[in-house]
Amino acid sequence: MRVSSNTSFEFGVAALNRQQAAQVKTLEQISSGRRVLTPSDSPAAYVRALGVSQADASNAQYAANRQSATSSLEMLEGTLRSVTNLVQNAQELTIRAGNGTFSDSERTAIATELRGNLDEMVSLANRTDANGQYLFSGFQGSTKPFVDTGSGMQYFGDDGLRMVQASASRQLAVNESGREVFERIPASAGGYQSVFKTLSDLIGVLETPVVTAADKTALANGLSSAQSNLSSSLDNVLRVRSGVGTRMNEVDTLDVTGDDLNIQYKRQLSELQDVDYAKAISSLTQQQIFLEATQKAFLKVQGLSLFDYLR
Repeated sequence: MRVSSNTSFEFGVAALNRQQAAQVKTLEQISSGRRVLTPSDSPAAYVRALGVSQADASNAQYAANRQSATSSLEMLEGTLRSVTNLVQNAQELTIRAGNGTFSDSERTAIATELRGNLDEMVSLANRTDANGQYLFSGFQGSTKPFVDTGSGMQYFGDDGLRMVQASASRQLAVNESGREVFERIPASAGGYQSVFKTLSDLIGVLETPVVTAADKTALANGLSSAQSNLSSSLDNVLRVRSGVGTRMNEVDTLDVTGDDLNIQYKRQLSELQDVDYAKAISSLTQQQIFLEATQKAFLKVQGLSLFDYLR
């Protein structure tokens, strides 16, 4: 088959272009650190890398969610710890108020301290997190949960739990219902009574003068009822705190799992995408040799003519 000069030239240029393109691609791989630059380089590896990258991004989002959950749960636990301390202090004051030698003024002084505890309890029940969301209002994060309406403390939240996606298969609540913490407390007389009413009733008992035998009986009954209700309040808040602590421990466990997944995903992406520098440099050297050989061959072929053969 005869090959024209134009065809020979075009073949030569195409060969040079292929060699240069291969060299440029290897240089791009070395400079970027990536073996797979486009889907056509390795379709299977590209698809797998895309799936791993998406899983890695989800894992990073879960980690951010857990960090936010940890912050909220720590604030929640700290608030419940303060509530626990207030209930325990009220129990101690109730026991002290039962001293038969105390006068009305001494019991009134205890009532004043308890009123301060009650105000602090309401403040804790209306506490907000770092995002300005009320800790104890259920789904109604922007609604102040407890308000004194004049006829007692009223709850304006709901029983909802705000959930955070802590992993692909686990959601965790980062708040508590105020009704569950402060109101659903078994009362000594049956039914439920809020810790706010327990403290208010106790203050009223201590501020009532004791003159007659009936007054003494009423004082004793009032203190006994308060002790029972405060004990139930303490049991309740400790139960809720236990649940919060369990969630905090679970976040720690999920963090460990998430960190392991992060390492695994990074390793998989490296195996699928990262360039083998030793192999790439070797290929670059070989490609340079091929390019130089192709250039020499092209120049030699293009230098031939009929006159060269006639001489």
